[in-house]
Amino acid sequence: MVKINSLVIPAAGIGSRLYPLTHIVPKEMLRLVDKPIFYYLIQEAYQADIKRIIFIIHAQKKALKDFLSSREAETVYNDFPGVTFSFVETSKRLGDGQAILQTKKLFKKGEVFAVTMGDLLPLPGKSLIKELKTVYEKYFVPVISVESIERSKTGQYGIINTKTSKGRLHLVSSIIEKPKPENAPSTLAMTGKYILTYEIFPYLEKLMKEGDKNEIKLANALSEYAQDYPLNAYECKNKHYDTGTKIDLLKTELVFSLTHPEFGVHLRRFLKQRENK
Repeated sequence: MVKINSLVIPAAGIGSRLYPLTHIVPKEMLRLVDKPIFYYLIQEAYQADIKRIIFIIHAQKKALKDFLSSREAETVYNDFPGVTFSFVETSKRLGDGQAILQTKKLFKKGEVFAVTMGDLLPLPGKSLIKELKTVYEKYFVPVISVESIERSKTGQYGIINTKTSKGRLHLVSSIIEKPKPENAPSTLAMTGKYILTYEIFPYLEKLMKEGDKNEIKLANALSEYAQDYPLNAYECKNKHYDTGTKIDLLKTELVFSLTHPEFGVHLRRFLKQRENK
């Protein structure tokens, strides 16, 4: 059985939706309750027994690399024994597909790896990656995380068009990027977690050669991949939380704070006091 050892995290974006915060701090290093966002991504992978973390970063954006190479990162290494970090630098910002393509040289044919988008998280102690890994090890088919959403929100997500469905597991026919509610083939939205194989790279390369040079999307490569190979989508039992916009970051911080083992009880008491005023 092929072992899934690596997690790829695209982190080369500028975080424009979070300006002016990200003028100073890269979005993957923003504080979420009492830890930086990247810490939760590592934690999720670690729960899936994945210890090789690969960040794709921009050549002019090296704060995360500098931090993880410094003495200040000692607590991270102590919390996750055996974890290793590597960095692939790119001088372009052409979308998540272009970023992921930069890691091709790190893998061999037949290798399987996980991918997470840097702004989508489960609650601490939960792992969508672990759920997907379990599904992959049962069927040996690449699998992406999805969540059923309100139809009115389909214009915010990549939406899955299914061939067949059995419980939480769906065989993907195609992926439609941000369709209007009336045009959406389902309400199954991609939530930014993937178990992929080396075979995705030729589809990303094809998009680089033939597609929109302004943004190469992993979703488009996966949609084409699904025409040639089986691709599963799995409705994870754990929910995802978004940190990619200001309002989503605030909502996620509130949820994470309320469930925090140390701070949650104090915050709930504070909010109750506020309600009674």
